[in-house]
Amino acid sequence: MKLTFVGGSGCATGPCPTVYLTENDTFVIQGFAVDPAEAEIALPPGELLVEVPRYVIENALTRVR
Repeated sequence: MKLTFVGGSGCATGPCPTVYLTENDTFVIQGFAVDPAEAEIALPPGELLVEVPRYVIENALTRVR
């Protein structure tokens, strides 16, 4: 899978929440793991919850429109 950087939080101290676009016209999101039990949500096998700052998504969307 080829990932193209779209936007991130801009931190320079290591891995940070980031949005990527794939060649399939889908997004891959790098963020902070969220425990589904704490979020009170049931997930199907193979899915995960991630948390990213709102501005990261907003910034990414302005770059792909």
